[in-house]
Amino acid sequence: MEQIINTLTSNPIYLVIAVILSLIIIFGVIKRLIKLVLLVAAIFVLYVAYMMWTGQDVPDTFEDVKKSAQESVEKGTDWIKKTVEKKAAEKVDQITKEILE
Repeated sequence: MEQIINTLTSNPIYLVIAVILSLIIIFGVIKRLIKLVLLVAAIFVLYVAYMMWTGQDVPDTFEDVKKSAQESVEKGTDWIKKTVEKKAAEKVDQITKEILE
């Protein structure tokens, strides 16, 4: 590590290259974070539009949104678990029948 630091400080060309690479990496991270924020904002707008379209109450506070989202995630998780268990049971039955034949 010390050798890398000494090389960078002794040669200005290497230092410039390291700074440019660091800026490119930082710019890429910031760009991805901005995309993530825009995606979350778009999902939130779609959620509010859905709530208004179906005639449900639009949550007033962030806590209401959090509670509603948690309930939706729990329902989705339960549905996924049931579906996976059902498919797994069907596959086990199919394999058992193949083995016994």
